[in-house]
Amino acid sequence: VSEKDPPDVLNKKKCLDYLAALRHAKWFQARANGLQSCVIIIRVLRDLCQRVPTWGRLPGWAMELLVEKVISSATGPLSPGEAMRRVLECISTGILLPDGPALMDPCEKEPTDALESMKPQARHDITASAQHALRLLAFRQIHKVLGMESLPTSKASARNRKRRRDVSDTGEGEGEGKKDKKDDA
Repeated sequence: VSEKDPPDVLNKKKCLDYLAALRHAKWFQARANGLQSCVIIIRVLRDLCQRVPTWGRLPGWAMELLVEKVISSATGPLSPGEAMRRVLECISTGILLPDGPALMDPCEKEPTDALESMKPQARHDITASAQHALRLLAFRQIHKVLGMESLPTSKASARNRKRRRDVSDTGEGEGEGKKDKKDDA
């Protein structure tokens, strides 16, 4: 005999979603919150997801899981710059792609891919965007990734970026000639 639910019963789907959110918050407190640079990189990526439509298709929970896994797998603490580079490198290798490894949700009893809601095209677009962002980082243009103005370069940092002359750069005999002068003195 099945009884009809009373009219004041809560929506089951919403309740399950809120319980999942609670598990995610507990996991975050236990795993990601104390990890150096993790919260900073998550904030930067959230900003990226809001500014760039391509990145906006990355589920927030999947992004948090990915950042925690990438940073916690490092051999030691990472600066925010190193952590950002490592996350972009990970995404650039194709971890989000449909034929890549799944990003399993540690808060669910049943094996659940945190990326299951993403369409294949969104996965490819984010991978390509991460590759482009990594190139920008390599050419000292992180300001473009962060959506900010370029910082003015100081004269001291411009001098330090100049290529230093190496022993192998000297012409034949130049290095030896200098040694001879020292020996003669």
